[in-house]
Amino acid sequence: MTVYRKISLLMLSVFLLVYLLGALLYTQQARHDVQRELDGVAGLAQNLGSPADLPESVVSSMRHLTPAAEMESGTGGGVPAWFSAMIAGESSRPVVNGWQVDPADEVEEIWEGFLLISGAYAIGMGLCFLALFVMVRRGLRTLASLSDAMGAVSAGQLTSRLPRQGEQELDALVCRFNSMAGALESEQQTVSRLLNELLQLQDREREHIARVLHDDLGQYLTGIRAQARSLLYDPDLSDRQKKQARDLAEHCETIQKHFRHLLQDLHPLVMEQLGLGSAIRHLAEQWQQLSGLECRLAMDECLPEFTGEQQTHLYRFLQEALNNVSRHANASCAMLAVARKDNELSIEVRDNGVGNDQLPGNAGLGVRSMCERARCLGGEVRFLSRMGEGTRIRLAIPLAPLAPLSPNTGGVL
Repeated sequence: MTVYRKISLLMLSVFLLVYLLGALLYTQQARHDVQRELDGVAGLAQNLGSPADLPESVVSSMRHLTPAAEMESGTGGGVPAWFSAMIAGESSRPVVNGWQVDPADEVEEIWEGFLLISGAYAIGMGLCFLALFVMVRRGLRTLASLSDAMGAVSAGQLTSRLPRQGEQELDALVCRFNSMAGALESEQQTVSRLLNELLQLQDREREHIARVLHDDLGQYLTGIRAQARSLLYDPDLSDRQKKQARDLAEHCETIQKHFRHLLQDLHPLVMEQLGLGSAIRHLAEQWQQLSGLECRLAMDECLPEFTGEQQTHLYRFLQEALNNVSRHANASCAMLAVARKDNELSIEVRDNGVGNDQLPGNAGLGVRSMCERARCLGGEVRFLSRMGEGTRIRLAIPLAPLAPLSPNTGGVL
């Protein structure tokens, strides 16, 4: 039951109770007044004498007195019999000196007053219910707006605010909500800023580690491999020693192969040298090689220019999306599409895996980092996944209308 119905039923019960009590008091007072009036009229009848001895004009002008010979049954005047019986009763019509004491006129006046009071009471009650409806509806409208705003906040729209209200209680509630939403928005901005700084710091650390490994450890491995290869041509070494040198060179080559994959995972140097398009292509090739799954890449030849930080965010986004496919999707194929549509860069990563109905509700750290990187790019990411239908991740990045273009190679793997 709604609040308005509960309040209406309560008020209707109160109004009916007041009305019944008032009607009871009114009838009791009316009965007392009628009896007192009839007592006075009976005394007057004793002093008048018989109606046959009085002029017709005097007889016809008498109130509450009727010649007994002319008295008719009934109440007259449209007064209900039950009301007349309740007010006057049947035993309150004595015959005095040839006069019949008749309270019909008095009862009729009381009945008209009762109808007038009841009508005024009904009009007042209707106005009260109308005022109640207006006030409750206004209050419920505010509560509905508050409920919608809270739903928007729970969905992540922390900019939702409510206008001030004229009622003090509702205004206090609205002010508390606006204050709470403002605090949440401020906290979200702080958390987003810290996450962005953390991602930037993580990317810088990865870049630093990759460069150190490439410049130091990579050079050592190359030197060891070269020395091992040179030992194969030393005539003073035995066949057994040459075999050991050959094995050492092969081990160094294997380490260098995994080392290159590690460096590419830490920091895509190819992106600095050849651009974003080549880095995405290399990422798809490397992922296909390491995961053993098919990766179909469709990419426009011309991609918009991004800053170094934006390129890193986009590359890491795609890298995490493909890693999730190989780790969790149980898929045999992944499709990666990068295309520019009007003033927007559209990116889609799709697989034919098992899907997940709870995505992104049960998202882990990887999906959260993807959402944060999408926010840093100023884009919007959507996760579409169902059990048995695979997963589709869509990222839309708005672009300036006249953003410069740079040629990049693309195709299908």
